[in-house]
Amino acid sequence: MLADAPLPHLTTRGHFLLTSERDFLLMVLAAASGSADAWSYLGLGHAFVANMTGNTVLVGLAIFTGHDLVTRLIALVSYLPGVALAAWLTRRVVAGALWSRTVSFTLLLEAALLAAAEALWATQHAATTGPPGPHPPLNALLGCVAFAIGMQSGAMLKLDIPGIVTTYITGTWTNLVCGLTTFRTRERGKPPRERARFEERLILQGAIVVTYLASAVLAGWLTRRAPAALGLVPTLAVALAAVYGLARPAR
Repeated sequence: MLADAPLPHLTTRGHFLLTSERDFLLMVLAAASGSADAWSYLGLGHAFVANMTGNTVLVGLAIFTGHDLVTRLIALVSYLPGVALAAWLTRRVVAGALWSRTVSFTLLLEAALLAAAEALWATQHAATTGPPGPHPPLNALLGCVAFAIGMQSGAMLKLDIPGIVTTYITGTWTNLVCGLTTFRTRERGKPPRERARFEERLILQGAIVVTYLASAVLAGWLTRRAPAALGLVPTLAVALAAVYGLARPAR
């Protein structure tokens, strides 16, 4: 399994291999979040399941406009207990751990929820003659997906990676731009190893932003070509991260 805590006794090469694997899994999870947000917005009532900043704004607007208020509230209220469950499941994981088997298990539960939602979505979509509109069954699916993505957010907090978030991209964008802007002044005089780590973090931030965007583009394409498969991308992405983390041998 992946280590529950940072392993300073590893060789430089061994630590790099562990870190690179973790970074790959973070990109996979960013793809899950971007595609899940696109799925929920395009197919489940114009609400987000990962971007709670956007949902909070939409709820505030809907209070006065009355447009999709229930849908946005469902997404927001469902996300929060997902975070709480993941926080409880990972409560014994050492803060700042490189990865953890418990995190992988939490992601496996998330993947199961997403798979169930995708199966119901595909079944319901196949039974309709036109694009499905927001109604109680879709709201139930929205709540399920938002709960699942909340689990991912709660689990990722345990990793405590500076400037890296896989479910809400505003923070990653902000840290990336700040890092690029102040790179020369902040890293001047620091040891080469520290500068290299800072550069690697900037690269990872950029990769996560691009992956998140690309997954949303893919979801948009699926909406036109194979709408019943919209939930497959987040489901498979989270399942990959979970299975890889559980199957990986300990070092």
